[in-house]
Amino acid sequence: MTTAKWGFWVLIFCLSVSVVVLAYAYIRPVKNPEDVALEFIADSPTFKWDGVEDSLKVVEKVRVGEDEWIVKVEFVCTHSGYGDRTGRVVLPVLTRHTAEVKVVKGIVVEAVIDGVWDELGQKPLPEKTC
Repeated sequence: MTTAKWGFWVLIFCLSVSVVVLAYAYIRPVKNPEDVALEFIADSPTFKWDGVEDSLKVVEKVRVGEDEWIVKVEFVCTHSGYGDRTGRVVLPVLTRHTAEVKVVKGIVVEAVIDGVWDELGQKPLPEKTC
């Protein structure tokens, strides 16, 4: 077989795989945004470190666009702070948190806790200046 024929069959194979992948992405069911947000927070470093399981709940869900949602999730941690606090000095105090989780087509694209912590980036948000 010549190089041109091999190139042709490789191209056909790649196109076939692409079609299958795109078809799957198009037809796969999008999960409930509340479930996506709850799963994300339950697996997040802030909650995993010391979150109280029974406290995790959705308190509000607002549609902001086509397949776009802001889901507010409340939960309690047994210490102050955000993220993985291993090795840090933290206060042993019950701390109530509110997370705003933006879910687009079943994927978390933004998650902010208490308006000050970027849970996706694991860093404080920049302070707003007037």
